[in-house]
Amino acid sequence: MSKMNKLLLIAVAVFGSFLLSCNNQQNQDDPIPLVAVDKYINVTFPGYINLQIPGGWVVEPGGVKGLFIMKNFTSEYLCFDLNCSYHPLDACSKLTVDSSGLFFKCGKYDSSVWKPCCGSEFSYDGIPAKAPATRVLRKYNCTFDGTLLHIFN
Repeated sequence: MSKMNKLLLIAVAVFGSFLLSCNNQQNQDDPIPLVAVDKYINVTFPGYINLQIPGGWVVEPGGVKGLFIMKNFTSEYLCFDLNCSYHPLDACSKLTVDSSGLFFKCGKYDSSVWKPCCGSEFSYDGIPAKAPATRVLRKYNCTFDGTLLHIFN
C-alpha cells in the first residue's frame, strides 16, 4: 500500500469516527418533536383567572406533553411545551412545576413523593438551570387581544 493510500485511509477513518460521534450526540439529545398547536383561551373564564395577574400560570393539554402558559411580570404571555429537552422521547420526560412554584423539573409527583426522570431543571423562560439538559424548551407563539389568548406555532 502506498504512502498516499495509507494517509487517505487514516483520513477516512478519522472523519468517519468524527461523524459517528456526532451522530451519537444527536441521539442523546434529540429535539422535542414538532406538533401542531393552535389553541384559544378566553382569560376571563374562571378557570383562567391566574392568567389575568402577572406571575400567574396554568397547565393545559396540548403540545407534546402539555402546555405551560404564564403571564410574566411585564404582562407578556409565554407558553412552553412541558416536554423535557433532554431525551424528549423518553416516557418520563415530562416537566412538572416545582412545589415552590419557581421552576420546572423533569419528573412527576406520585402522591406526594417526587419521582425524578433525568434531573434537569428549567427556569420559567425555558432555559436549562440544571444539567443534564442543555437545550431550551420549545416555546410557542402567543398573541393577546385583551380577552382571547392565541397560542400557536
